[in-house]
Amino acid sequence: MTINVTGKIRKMMGWCPMLSVKNTVVDSGIEYAYASGMKGGGMLANKTTVYEEKAPYSYTIKLVMVSGLFSLAILYSLAVFGHYFGLQKAPEQAEFVLLLAVSITALVTWSFFSIKFRITNVGVEAVMPPFKYSIPFSEIKEIKTIEDIPWYAGWGLRMWGRRLAFISMRKSAVLIEKKKGFFRKLILTTQNPPEFIKKLKGEMG
Repeated sequence: MTINVTGKIRKMMGWCPMLSVKNTVVDSGIEYAYASGMKGGGMLANKTTVYEEKAPYSYTIKLVMVSGLFSLAILYSLAVFGHYFGLQKAPEQAEFVLLLAVSITALVTWSFFSIKFRITNVGVEAVMPPFKYSIPFSEIKEIKTIEDIPWYAGWGLRMWGRRLAFISMRKSAVLIEKKKGFFRKLILTTQNPPEFIKKLKGEMG
């Protein structure tokens, strides 16, 4: 029996409130590397990492994400063990729903706080497990800094129009414009956009 792992992952991520997908799109640069080991976007399998950094996060988003997960974990604990303290025992269906909510929230939280930006010897990559988006140097048209990200963009891996964004907080970001492909603009909230651009251009030569 053949299992479509990529399809399962994509279906599961439909639950993720940080992943906004209005239309099904295909772009050679997007990979489900952690699920299927696919190689896309013209990137070479023997590429080497030149520079890598974790995305920055504000105290506000950290508090919101951790508080949400902690609250659900408390509710689940009360549903399972509350009858030991005089509370009414929750139905098994409620326990299952809460367990599912905790699991999904934990997965989303882990994925969000694992955002990384990477420069390799052949291109630039953005990672938010299980997704990775790669752009070879040959497909880069322009690189610049943008000062503000729209409030409606949200957080995490976001898609609007023909733009793809890896957003960890509201701040200045790196904008990479591509020559081809469905997504023509990639937005990365790196720690220091000018410095990241300098490193990227230095590697491009």
